[in-house]
Amino acid sequence: MAEFDVVIIGGGPAGLTAALYAARANMSHMLFDQKGLGGEIMNTDLVEDYPGFATTTGRDLAEKMAEHAEKFGMKHELKGVKKIATDGDRKRIEMVDGTVHYALAVVIAAGGEPVKLGVPGEKEFYGKGVSYCAVCDGAFFKGSDLAVVGGGDSAVQEGLFLTRFAKKLHVVHRRSEFRAQAILQDRLFTMDKVEKVTPATVKEIGGENVVQWIDVVQDGTTRRIPLDGVFIFVGFTPLGRELFTDEHIEHDEGGYIITDQNMRTNIPGVYAAGDCRAQLFRQVTTAVGDATTAILHAERYIEELRHAKKTFPMASGEVIAETASAMEVVRFQPGATIVKEGDPTDRFYLVAKGDVEVVHQGKVLKSLRSGEYFGEVGLLTGAPRNATVRAKTSVELLAMDKAAFDRMLKQSAETRDAIASVAATRDV
Repeated sequence: MAEFDVVIIGGGPAGLTAALYAARANMSHMLFDQKGLGGEIMNTDLVEDYPGFATTTGRDLAEKMAEHAEKFGMKHELKGVKKIATDGDRKRIEMVDGTVHYALAVVIAAGGEPVKLGVPGEKEFYGKGVSYCAVCDGAFFKGSDLAVVGGGDSAVQEGLFLTRFAKKLHVVHRRSEFRAQAILQDRLFTMDKVEKVTPATVKEIGGENVVQWIDVVQDGTTRRIPLDGVFIFVGFTPLGRELFTDEHIEHDEGGYIITDQNMRTNIPGVYAAGDCRAQLFRQVTTAVGDATTAILHAERYIEELRHAKKTFPMASGEVIAETASAMEVVRFQPGATIVKEGDPTDRFYLVAKGDVEVVHQGKVLKSLRSGEYFGEVGLLTGAPRNATVRAKTSVELLAMDKAAFDRMLKQSAETRDAIASVAATRDV
C-alpha cells in the first residue's frame, strides 16, 4: 500500500501530461497504465496538427512525451486499476492484483477502446485479418486487397497509411458523406487504388481460417467483396467511469465523463482529462490542455483540503473533501478591501496565506492569520456585513458561497457548533 497526492489513470497524451505537471510540482504521484505508455496515439501514423511538429508519427510523439515526463521525475507502473472509491477525504484505488493505494486526488485519463461492428466473423477473425490498428498490422498485408470501415479522421488517416501496402483499398462508410477533414479526404480519395463503398454497412466477415471476404449491404443489395484484411475505425468506447461502482460519476449517454471547466467531476477530488471526457473535439492538443488544467486544479484542491482539515479538524473526511471542492481561491493586494461593512453577506472566507484586518467604524479591531476565517456571522444570522475586512499583506483566501457553507454545516454538526461558538465571541 502507498499514499500519494495524486494518482493518474492512463498513459496516453493526457496521462503523460498530467504526470509531467505533477512531477514538476513535486507532488507525490503515480501513473498507472496496464497497456504501456503512449495510449491510442501509438497506433496513429502521421500527426500533423500538434504545434511544433510539422510532421511526426504518433509513436515518436508519444515517446518524446514519455521521455519529457521521465526527465522531470514521472513515476509510473504498468498495472491495471480495478476500482476507485471515496474513503473519507481520500480516494481508495484498488488494483487488479489486489494491491490498494490511496490518493487525495485522482485524474482519469483512461482514453477508450475501439468500437466493434458486432457482425458475424469480426470476433472470430480478430488477428486473422480483422484489425483495429493499421500502424500495428498494415505491413503484414503487402500487395493485398483491404478494406477500411469508417468515415471519420481516424478511418481516413489509417486508410492513407494502408495505401502504402494495399493493392486495392475499399473504404466502407454507412453514409454518403465522410466526416473526416477535407484535406485528408483529398489525399485518400484521389488515389486510383482507393474505392468508396457508400452508403453501405458490413453484414458479415468471412473466410476459411483467415479473412477472405466481407459482405456489405448497399442500396438494399448484399455485395461480396473479396479481400485479405478488414481495418475497423468506427469510433471507440470511453473508459474510466466503470471504475466507480460504489458511487455515481456523472457521464453522458455515450459514457463520456462530464466535467466542469476545471476538469472536475461530480466527485470531489476526481478529475477527467482527454478522450474519456465529454467534449466537442478529441485531439492530442485538447487532451494535453485538459490534463494541464486537471493537475493544476488538483494541486490547488489538495492545498485547500489541507487548509480545511486544519481549520475544521472535527469534520469528517467526506465533508472536508466536499468543502475543499467548493472553495475558490481569491487573492488581494495589501490595503485592498475584501468585504465592506453594510454589504450583503454572501460568502465565507478562510485565510490561506497572509494577514487581514477587521475594521469597524474606522477602528482596527483584530487581525486574522492563516487558518482563521471570517464571514460566518452574517451567514448564520442573515444580517449584512457588520465590519470591513482589508488585506494587511498580500492575501490568498479560500472563498465559499452560502449554499456550500450551509451544506457544510448541515453535514457536520461538530463543525456547525464550532463555527457558531466562534461567531458568538465576535461582537462585529
